[in-house]
Amino acid sequence: MKRTFDQAGVNDLQQFVLATLHADRLAMINFVMSDLASFMLTYFDLRPSQIQYLNNMSTALKTELSIGIADSWNNALAVDFQKNSSSVDEEEDTPKDIILSRYNSSSERPVANSLLPTGYFSIRIVYRNATGS
Repeated sequence: MKRTFDQAGVNDLQQFVLATLHADRLAMINFVMSDLASFMLTYFDLRPSQIQYLNNMSTALKTELSIGIADSWNNALAVDFQKNSSSVDEEEDTPKDIILSRYNSSSERPVANSLLPTGYFSIRIVYRNATGS
């Protein structure tokens, strides 16, 4: 069953991923890293506007999201995900900002040429015309 792409749906998926065996978690991490759009379409019930946004997302943003999610899950950490509306509250063309932050959990420098520094990742989706923005 697909989850709604909202706070509860993302939290539910992350609990599932982090509770799986390490090999199964690695398979999910590889899926996120290889094709973020397909991963999202597989696990979330997305609205047409969300699918369009995902398909038009820049490669750089998809890469940053994939690496941040994979890094967190690889370190057995949930991504800090915040979304200030539910999918059903969204208008089709609601402008939004996606704010990404990486928090290192170690004071040591990342290993040279490593794509995945130690730490957890934060994703915040803010709708510009949503109440409370």
